[in-house]
Amino acid sequence: MQNPTEPIKNDSLVLADGSSWAIAAGNSYGANLAKILSDTMQLKSGTKPEKHLLAIHYGHPAEKKQHHHNALKLKTSKDNKVSTTTCHLFPTKGNNEIALHLIHLSLIISSQIETQGGLLIHGALAVKDGQGVILAGPGGIGKTTASHRLPQPWQSLSDDCTLVVQDDKGFYHAHPWPSWSTFMFGGEGGSWDVQHSVPLKAIFMLSQSEQDFIGPLGQGEAVCLLTEYSEQASWTLTENFDDNQRQAMNLQRFDNICEIIKTVPTYLLHISKTGTFWNEIERQLLTN
Repeated sequence: MQNPTEPIKNDSLVLADGSSWAIAAGNSYGANLAKILSDTMQLKSGTKPEKHLLAIHYGHPAEKKQHHHNALKLKTSKDNKVSTTTCHLFPTKGNNEIALHLIHLSLIISSQIETQGGLLIHGALAVKDGQGVILAGPGGIGKTTASHRLPQPWQSLSDDCTLVVQDDKGFYHAHPWPSWSTFMFGGEGGSWDVQHSVPLKAIFMLSQSEQDFIGPLGQGEAVCLLTEYSEQASWTLTENFDDNQRQAMNLQRFDNICEIIKTVPTYLLHISKTGTFWNEIERQLLTN
């Protein structure tokens, strides 16, 4: 068995809020997952010591009975200013086990970011002229289709989820997050440069329409929608939490969302199937 505190090569994850992670393996299967996670996120060697360590261990099926049949068990400790989260994964039913485990591992990282004011949003990330925008919405609303329709010089960085972080000056940055669903049902998967970030200039809540136009969005409605879309992005992890853990995460998330909408403009973007909705976005960005 490998030492669970010995990181694999090229495993460092550094985000725009200054947080840094190292990925480690507890056994051979954990090493395989760590490599897939690293390749998918295009991780590279960090430029400074990691503050967090994610140790991946694959438990025996018999162990799962001791943990109420949850898909994973988490244990966090801190030593020498490094926070270590040991993740014990257990066998799950179905043919998409690896994808489910990758989802859990990525959500462990994003949930830690939420304790520092960040947020994982169910939304596509696009950038033009260095300005990042999120196209947020529930599954089936058209986030992926919309991001693929964007013409140059627009660039789609992710089409499913985006991680928002806050730097030490209070500015928000957006990181692309993997579309783990592409690994399921025999999918080809993919890779995303998760360490690349762009300044977040606006969040657009998508609504299907016959015409493209931007409508007003009150702060209360924006909070409700962002809460819904962030919950959709992380429900596979929170289902393993107890009531106290879930309540603490929900309260932290609510505070984070309230702070985000104070700084980042949010709008309701009505989008048609054939229109040039990006023109509406560009016009709105010019008025910000």
